[in-house]
Amino acid sequence: MLRQYMDIKEQHPDKLLLFRMGDFYETFFDDAVEASRRLGITLTARDKKKDNPVPLAGFPYRQLENYLNKLIRQGCKVVVCDQVEDPKLSKGLVKRAITDIVTPGAILGDSLLDTADNNFLCALCPDAESGRTGLASIDISTGDFTYTEPDDGHLNAELQRLHPAEIVAPDTETLARVNKLHLEHEPAVTLFEGWRFDSVEAERLLSKQFGAAAIEGLGFASRPAGTLACGMLLTYLHSLKKDDLSHVTEVHYYSMSDFMQIDEVTSRNLELTRNMRNGARKASLLGVIDRTSTPMGARLLQRWLLQPLLDSRLIEARLNAVATLRGAMHLTDDLRTLLATIGDMSRILSKVAALRANPRDLVALAGYLDLAPHVARLLADFDCPMLAQWRDAIDDYSGITASILTTLVDEPPTTITDGGLVRNGNHDELDELRAISREGKGGIARMEQRERERTGIGSLKVGYNKVFGYYIEVTHAHRDKVPDDFIRKQTLVGSERFVSPELKEYESKVLGAEERIKSLEYELFCQLRERLQLEVAHMQSFVEVVAGLDVVCGLAQLAYDENYCRPFLSLEGVMEIRESRHPVVEKLLEGEKFIPNDIVLGEEAGTIALITGPNMAGKSTYLRQAGLIAILAQMGSFVPAASAILPVFDKVFTRVGASDNLAMGQSTFLVEMLETANILAGATTQSLILLDEIGRGTSTFDGLSLAWAIVEYIHNTNRLGSRTMFATHYHELTELENVLPGVKNYSIAVREWNDEMIFVRKIERGGADQSYGIQVARLAGVPNRVIRRARQILANLEEHE
Repeated sequence: MLRQYMDIKEQHPDKLLLFRMGDFYETFFDDAVEASRRLGITLTARDKKKDNPVPLAGFPYRQLENYLNKLIRQGCKVVVCDQVEDPKLSKGLVKRAITDIVTPGAILGDSLLDTADNNFLCALCPDAESGRTGLASIDISTGDFTYTEPDDGHLNAELQRLHPAEIVAPDTETLARVNKLHLEHEPAVTLFEGWRFDSVEAERLLSKQFGAAAIEGLGFASRPAGTLACGMLLTYLHSLKKDDLSHVTEVHYYSMSDFMQIDEVTSRNLELTRNMRNGARKASLLGVIDRTSTPMGARLLQRWLLQPLLDSRLIEARLNAVATLRGAMHLTDDLRTLLATIGDMSRILSKVAALRANPRDLVALAGYLDLAPHVARLLADFDCPMLAQWRDAIDDYSGITASILTTLVDEPPTTITDGGLVRNGNHDELDELRAISREGKGGIARMEQRERERTGIGSLKVGYNKVFGYYIEVTHAHRDKVPDDFIRKQTLVGSERFVSPELKEYESKVLGAEERIKSLEYELFCQLRERLQLEVAHMQSFVEVVAGLDVVCGLAQLAYDENYCRPFLSLEGVMEIRESRHPVVEKLLEGEKFIPNDIVLGEEAGTIALITGPNMAGKSTYLRQAGLIAILAQMGSFVPAASAILPVFDKVFTRVGASDNLAMGQSTFLVEMLETANILAGATTQSLILLDEIGRGTSTFDGLSLAWAIVEYIHNTNRLGSRTMFATHYHELTELENVLPGVKNYSIAVREWNDEMIFVRKIERGGADQSYGIQVARLAGVPNRVIRRARQILANLEEHE
C-alpha cells in the first residue's frame, strides 16, 4: 500500500496527497506532518514499535469537502486519490487512482468559491524575441479566459485587478519576478517547468480548444507573448484536470489602452472593491453600488468597475441602457424579480462541461433556462439598442429543458449512485425492475405475517442490514418455537437471527433488482450529462445575457434608490459636477446629512484646484469623490450628483493618506515620494490627479517646498497639464494662484465661535489663511496645557517667519 502511495506521490511532489483507505483519507510522511499542522488533526504513526515509524494523519472521507476547503484557503495544492474498485470484488490490494487535483486557481467545487468573485488562475510568460510579457487569466469555474501583453509598469496593477488565486510561471527567473511584485493578496505561485517556449505548440493547443478558423481571428500571430501565456495556461490545466474544458469556448485579447488605468495605489486609496479598515467588501464602492441579483452579474459588475471604458460610444451605450431601465422602473422591477430566481448558471455549466454536475445542478439549470423566453418577452418592452441586442441573443432552449425534466425527478438527490434520480415512464427496463422491487418487498412483508402465524411467534420480524442482508429475528423467549427450516445466522444479546430458503429466494430477487436499478439510473444520468455537455456553448449565450442585463438593471436601481444623475461626456476636457457626493461616505453617515459640493476643473475654472483648510474638514473626502465619480461614469453608471459633465480620463491617480512599507525598508515619507514620482512619470493631459497633503512626512519647509514644486511641475510640463485636485494644509501655497494661471484656490469652510471650530464642509472659492492644526488637536482631546503652549510657540514662529 505504501509503495502504491509513493508511486502517486512521486508524480506530484509539490502537492499534498490525500490517500483513500476505507472510510478515511490518510496522509503519510512529510504530508502527514503538514496536514496535522494545517488542519489541526492528530499526528500519529504506523509501525510505532519499529525503528522508523511512518507519520500518519487522516480524517473521515465524508469530511473531505470541509478539510479540502481549509487546505485550499491556505494556498495548498492537493491531490485526491480514491479507491476506484469495490473492495468486496477486488483481489489483493484495492486499485487506487487520482480522481482530482485541486490548486487555489483550479477549483470547480461550489463550496470553495465566492459567488461574487472570480477565481482567476494566471500565467505569466515572457517572450525573448518580442521583449513582451504575456499575461493570461482564466476562471475555470466560469470559463472566462482573457489575455494581454502589459508593459512592466502596468503588470503589477493588472495582477492587482485580477486578484489571482494562483500564478503560474515557466521558469525560475519569471518565478522570482512574480515574488518581487509584493502583491497584497499573496497568491499561490507555481513553477511549471513542463511548459516549453514554443509558439507553434501553443497555437496548436489553442487551435484544438477553439477551432482552427477561430485562431486566425484572435490575433495570436501578432501577439507571441500572449499566445505563449494562453498555451501555458491550457497545458497546466490539462496537467491537473482530466476534465473536458469544453465550457471554455472563447478567449479574448484586451489592450491596457482600452480601459482607464487605475493602479493598485489608487484602487486601494479609493477603496474600490475592499475597504482599507479590514479589507472587506462592505463599505467599499463595490459594496455600495452592487444591486445585482445574480452571481454572474456580481462578478461582471466588479469587472466593469475595475476596467472603466475609454471608448465614449461604448460608455454611452451602457448609459443609454441604464437610462432606459431607470425611466421605466415598473418594468425593470419585473426584470430584476425574474433575474433574482436565476442561480449561478455559469458555474453549473462548468461542471456540466467537466461531467461533474449532480442531478440537482441539472434540475436547477433546466429551471433557469426555462426563464429565457420570459426574459426575452420583458426586454421587448424596452427601446434601447443594447437591450435589443441581448433580447435577440436569447435562443430557444426548450429541447434542453425537456430532456432534463423528462429524465430526472423534480427533487433528485445529489448523489448519482444510490438511485432515486430518474422518473417513472422514462425507461421500460427501469420501470420493470421497480415493479419487481416493489413486489419483492411486498412479498417479504407478507412472508413475515405468514411466519408469525405458522410459528406462533407474534414478535417475529423480518429485517435487513447491509452486512447480512434479510434475516428473521426471534427473541430468546421464543427460541423453542423456531422451526427446523430456519438456519441460525447470528446470536444477539436478546435475540437470534435466522434465514430460510424462501427468504433467501426473495432476497436475491429484491436486491438484484435494486442493484440493477441503481446501475441503470446511473447510466441514464451519465448519458443525459454527456448530451448536455455538447450544448454548453449554446447555453452560455444566455449566461452572458443574464450577466450584462443584471448589471445594468442593478445600476438603474442604484440610480433610482440613491438619486444619481446621468453623466454627460465632454469633448473639451471640462469637468463640471454640481452638488457631488461621496457614494460611500453618504451611506455610512449616521445622524448627519452629507453636504454636497461642486467640482469644477478645466478652461476658465483652471486645471488645478488647490484646496486648503484644516484636517477633518473633508478635503480627502472631496478629492476621493471626484475620482469615484469619474470611474463610475466611465464604467457606465449614473453618478451621485445633481448634474455631471466629465471628460474621458485615461488614468486616475491618487496620493492620499500616510503609509509605510517597513518590509521593504521604506519610510512613510519615502512611500509618499515614490507614489508621487510614479504619478508625475505616468500622468498625461487626459489624466485626473488627486493629491492629498503632499510633503507632510518631512520638515515644514522641505514639505512646503516639494508641494510648491510639484504643483508647478504639473502646471508647466507640456505632457501633463492634467486635471488636478491638490489638497494641502500648507496655506502658503495659495500664493500660487497669483503666479500660475491654471491654479485656482478653494478652501473648506470653517466657522469659529467662542473659540470653537465648526466644520461647515462646504467648498468655497479662495484659500484658507491658516491650518487650524492646534484647533484640531484640541478637538482630539489634547490637554489644554499643551494647547496653550502650542499657541505661544506658533505666535513666535509666525512673528519670525
